[in-house]
Amino acid sequence: MSRIGHIDDFEDDSSASIQVDYLSLLVVKKAGELFLYENRCPHADDTLDPMGGSVASADAMLVVCQRHGAEFLSHNGECVAGPCLGESLRPVPFTLANGDIYLD
Repeated sequence: MSRIGHIDDFEDDSSASIQVDYLSLLVVKKAGELFLYENRCPHADDTLDPMGGSVASADAMLVVCQRHGAEFLSHNGECVAGPCLGESLRPVPFTLANGDIYLD
């Protein structure tokens, strides 16, 4: 398992892009809960955040692609609006142990 950080490294109700080896990942932290996805929009087949910064809505209920405005539920990655409606972000399995985040 690869350690990718600590839960406190990530701001609440926001998202952050991280690079782990060859993987581009998106960490979403909503009300203290973490969700980890491949940083790849299923519509554009490219990163969700080409302009940088958080792509989470103010309450982190949604992740919004900066390319085409597709909206994904942060807790399961399902696209609920935009050009990839019905598709989903690809979750990345992880383990949280003593606040440390490890890729499975």
